[in-house]
Amino acid sequence: MSIKTTCAIQCLPLLLTSHTTIAQEDFDNIRVVTGLSLGYSDFSFPEKLDHDISFPSANIPIALTMGNWQLALNASSTLANADIAEEEDIGEASRKDLDLTLGYRVTKNWSLFAGFKYGKTEMSFVPRDFNEEIDEDEVGGDEDEAGTLELTNESYSQKGPFIGASYSWQFEKAGSLSVSLAYASLDATNSFSANTDEEEEEELTEFDDLTGQVKGETKGFSYGLSWTMPLSSNLLFQTRFKINDYQQDIVVDGERFKNIDETFTTLHVGLAYVF
Repeated sequence: MSIKTTCAIQCLPLLLTSHTTIAQEDFDNIRVVTGLSLGYSDFSFPEKLDHDISFPSANIPIALTMGNWQLALNASSTLANADIAEEEDIGEASRKDLDLTLGYRVTKNWSLFAGFKYGKTEMSFVPRDFNEEIDEDEVGGDEDEAGTLELTNESYSQKGPFIGASYSWQFEKAGSLSVSLAYASLDATNSFSANTDEEEEEELTEFDDLTGQVKGETKGFSYGLSWTMPLSSNLLFQTRFKINDYQQDIVVDGERFKNIDETFTTLHVGLAYVF
């Protein structure tokens, strides 16, 4: 397998501007790469969540390669909701991500890439004593009162551009190893639910006290490590580890909350096929 084919699903590297004229024969060399990888994802938002959230997740890449250029779409989603517990509430959480990347292989080892990404974490909460109240109402015969408790929904989403570079090492019998670094500047939209804690004496507003739709600016870096191993002339094995480490700035009623940490980590293993 050629180096170009082996690199087809790695990091999805590319650069932004070029004014090249593509000859008709080049279109005959377009390769399509797609596959499926499974693994786990971990989401950390310590200013808002008491603990990290872990999900089983799947990733589906679809890439078009032509010469040194590549255009790729990566879609990932949780396979099952994660159980969460937050002070007076319990609930479930899910996550979905979508990345569109354009890249260019500058040399045998170096690639540049840029693109647009979207990600969203969604959660639903109920009070911890929800089931107990239902049981008491069922014993007392008052079913209407049990139905008055509703789910509380909360979500955190980000979207915007990113740019980065990757470096790959080629091994004759062991495939290739690639590391990548990218910088993202994203718009964040948070939908915070009301705090269900018991009322306390009036004090300065903390980040955890914010409610409703709150927008902010998210910036930070992504770090990636991937290994690709050819299994045949068209079939590839790949494992990939990635960390998105972002900081969010939010201004509410003139008060600024800076460097609010959000970290999303994924580890996936899977197969890809080159058509």
